Amino acid sequence: MRQTVSQIVVFFALLTIGVSTSATPLADFEATYKAKFRGFGITAIRKLETHPDGTQTLSFIADSLLASMSETSRFRWNNEQHIVPLNYTYKRGGLGRNRTAHLEFLWDQHKVINNVQDKPWKMTIPDNVLDKLNYQLQIRADMLSKGTPGDYEIADGGRLKEYKFEILGDELVDTPAGKFNATKVKRVRENEERHTIFWLAKDWDYLVVRLQQRDDDKSYEIDLHNAMLDGKPVTGL
Repeated sequence: MRQTVSQIVVFFALLTIGVSTSATPLADFEATYKAKFRGFGITAIRKLETHPDGTQTLSFIADSLLASMSETSRFRWNNEQHIVPLNYTYKRGGLGRNRTAHLEFLWDQHKVINNVQDKPWKMTIPDNVLDKLNYQLQIRADMLSKGTPGDYEIADGGRLKEYKFEILGDELVDTPAGKFNATKVKRVRENEERHTIFWLAKDWDYLVVRLQQRDDDKSYEIDLHNAMLDGKPVTGL
């Protein structure tokens, strides 16, 4: 039971894929998602903020009665509209599974300092590496510019991981925030017993409006409840 609730809180961390008029490829937004599992309510808030120096920070907070988790990623964009990570912080508490991690990207050395549970070490990284939070924004930027997600290398846990995605088609999705024309995207995994699928609102810069995950015999669904994108309330059809 404890492990399953913790998985749902972690599952919220997949939820950040938002008409952009800002100097950066993606406009600021704040979105609230909710789910229930065995009577426990879980709420997650995603927020993207632009700073005066042109960098952006994506933050995520998820809470339930049994566990909480937060992530923060600060980054900039290069001329190819690709994210350049600067630092990333992860915190998890509750259920006796407290954990912290901080990544500092040293681009002059092409290395990242991984500090997990106060045990730092360095790792060499390629040019287009992302962290495990901001890759979700890169998907959104790629959908806006190319119409399709790409393959992404993620610095996570002291090693590089490759994330792949495929488009399954378009659907009309009914959520507590309204009905949305959405593109359905699936994460491609070697382990077919674990499925992650999300729906991106085509009229709202591909903001995530629904996310489902199936892991063995467990399945979860998380829906958008309300959001502001570029200063405008996100509304359905």
